[in-house]
Amino acid sequence: MIVLRRLLILALTLWFSLGVGITTVDASVALDDQFEASYACEAFQSIRKRTNPGDIRLIPGQTYPVTAKNKDEATHYYLKIEAAEPQQRWVDLSCGTLLSSSDDVSNPVTSIDNLLAISWQPAFCENHQDKTECESQTIERFDAVNFTLHGLWPQPRGNDYCNVSNEIIALDRNSSTWSELPPISLSDGLFQELQRKMPGVASDLHLHEWYKHGTCYSETPEEYYRESLALLDQVNSSSVQELFAANIGADITSEQILAEFDTAFGNNAGDKVAIDCDTDPQPANREMIAELKLNLLGEIESDTTMAELFTDSETVRNRDVCSMGSVDPVGFD
Repeated sequence: MIVLRRLLILALTLWFSLGVGITTVDASVALDDQFEASYACEAFQSIRKRTNPGDIRLIPGQTYPVTAKNKDEATHYYLKIEAAEPQQRWVDLSCGTLLSSSDDVSNPVTSIDNLLAISWQPAFCENHQDKTECESQTIERFDAVNFTLHGLWPQPRGNDYCNVSNEIIALDRNSSTWSELPPISLSDGLFQELQRKMPGVASDLHLHEWYKHGTCYSETPEEYYRESLALLDQVNSSSVQELFAANIGADITSEQILAEFDTAFGNNAGDKVAIDCDTDPQPANREMIAELKLNLLGEIESDTTMAELFTDSETVRNRDVCSMGSVDPVGFD
């Protein structure tokens, strides 16, 4: 009898430890917020099993409803993705920014932790041909062979809209109303340089970037954009730009790109860089290198070197990059 009783206890212990007969869900804390994707991360049906029916990935820059997080100290958010089946999916919180309605107006946060997002404009324009800056693109223009500025984003993610009114936030969260945002003051020389190196100025991207990110970086748009462009210039004067310019119309690998960052900015610099790719439907499903995101740590001045800022910055976590992509030329296929 003692042996039988011990066997019964062991069986019941295994029953409950395996969760047999018990309904379990990953979610534990309900939310009613929005999530802006920064990376093309996988969206899982189950965190533990990492199942992904339909091979669903987030679209960088797109916003998704958030219904839950997996625990108080969250590692994953539960999103509603219309294109997925089933629509409710888990994503790692590092894949983007939680846009909480309770955080509409932020307080300034002094941070030396920043992310520089730079674009390969021809790839962007393949999927945004109606944008003003894409309609006017030519092979003679700066962005045909150089990286362009997307933005400089204070970290951690969610450090946005510092001392910005709810009215401005509402306008900014809809790209169709960026033109209604209050104008910003920039010196003539800096504005001309910004128009050249940030083609999205034609679609008021500079207003969006200032109100969402710049207000948490500095007190003036002048300082924010002057230092952002100084960082961009360092990449465009490096062997990283030379690698891209020499391979326009061809494919390069992520290993080549990251190794070139090591060469240009010191050992392990490539570990601090994330690579985003877009899919061009013409020709079918061609992968294009669209954007590089650089983790930088340290006080930034106009003469601060990129090598300094890479030294102690965070290594990219949950790296999810295309292993190879094309360096797109100007012109729509």
